[in-house]
Amino acid sequence: MLKSKFIKDKNFVLLFFGNLVSGVGSRIHGFGISLFLLDLTGKATSTATYLAIWTFIIFIFGPIAATFTDRMKKKAKVLVFTDYSRGISYLLTALFVFIGLRTNNTTLTTITIYVSVLLIGIQTAFFSPAVTSLIPEIVEKDELVSASSVMQITRSIQNIAGLLFGALLYVKFGIVVLMIINATSFIVSGFSEMFIKSESKHITEDFVKPTSIKETFTGIFKDLKGAIVYLFKGGKPVLVIAFIILISATLVSPWFAIGEPFMFKEYFNFNNFEPEYLLASSNFFNSLGVILMSLVVAQIAAKFKIYQLIRVGGFLFILIGVSYFFIVKAFDTRMIVENSFIFLFVGASFIGGMVNAIINAPLSASLQKYIDPKMLGKVSTFLDSIGGMLFPISALIVGYLLDHTGLYEPLFLMIFAMVLITLVAYRSKELKKLA
Repeated sequence: MLKSKFIKDKNFVLLFFGNLVSGVGSRIHGFGISLFLLDLTGKATSTATYLAIWTFIIFIFGPIAATFTDRMKKKAKVLVFTDYSRGISYLLTALFVFIGLRTNNTTLTTITIYVSVLLIGIQTAFFSPAVTSLIPEIVEKDELVSASSVMQITRSIQNIAGLLFGALLYVKFGIVVLMIINATSFIVSGFSEMFIKSESKHITEDFVKPTSIKETFTGIFKDLKGAIVYLFKGGKPVLVIAFIILISATLVSPWFAIGEPFMFKEYFNFNNFEPEYLLASSNFFNSLGVILMSLVVAQIAAKFKIYQLIRVGGFLFILIGVSYFFIVKAFDTRMIVENSFIFLFVGASFIGGMVNAIINAPLSASLQKYIDPKMLGKVSTFLDSIGGMLFPISALIVGYLLDHTGLYEPLFLMIFAMVLITLVAYRSKELKKLA
């Protein structure tokens, strides 16, 4: 991996650094905001609503963003603008939340948080397809799996740093400080991305502006239609990958994003530990597992086919999901004591992170490797849009189940999704075409 060309490429290093810094800030804020909403309302549906707004905005604005960024010759400009814009947005959010907390105005605080996630979601909708399209322009095709593993390591480092600082800062200083740190991280990231020099080779003009609103929306629907036709006719193996990603995003993610924080904060009572630190520990070891296994995957990726890595990861996912259930059930029924539960749950999170690394790098690389560069932004945004339709529904359902029935229904939903992913990985003939 260290001998790879992209490691020495200035553009990749700048992108890596920018993503690392802004990602740390986002993880710090993301860790704190779910806990803050639970503290503010005591309801899992408050976190579910926050996440639902986020994904719905991506669904609405994602196609517009893809149409815009796919016509940009210098996609790094989009990264710079959106990072600076998000930095300013978080600073304003911190100000209004501070006022709401000082005046005990819960309504102002809640409205500010939900409005801010709406605005920042719009900006992120433009950022994401630009990054997706930029990486293949910087990295050679035969190094995309290794580069994807490196970017996954970046996300894990972000998680670790974010959790270590997020838990401590949230407990000691509260959500406003976390928002200010996040704002600063986006501004630093935007500065780093200003120096990226990369141009799309398949675009001859810097930007093709639509002449009217009608033309804009005509272009959006044309791009979406093109993405659908491409997946179903010219990219069926990638269609299977897309299906796996959507299952994971809509049925597996809600447990970890909503269920796990609710379990530590609201469902269980701990005698010797702060729930914020327990949640941070679980996520920390999960990220550590991702880093360690990502290093292995980056080294051995060339020796295995993409479908083989996905099959192994899917089978191990089932084992992890079942393990989560038995560990939670054992503690809930007092078959194990508090210390044993923490040890076992954190251990399962560590192994779960390793399994994530086995399957996520080939999933990401397959999109970048097998999709025509001209279609990459459109297809990625199409997937985000479908997820934007499904995730808000699944997140709100999980939030409702947590508030009214308990932990186990969301856990069963997660396990079912892992079984479905594994069945697809083993049964799909199209998936075997991905080398």
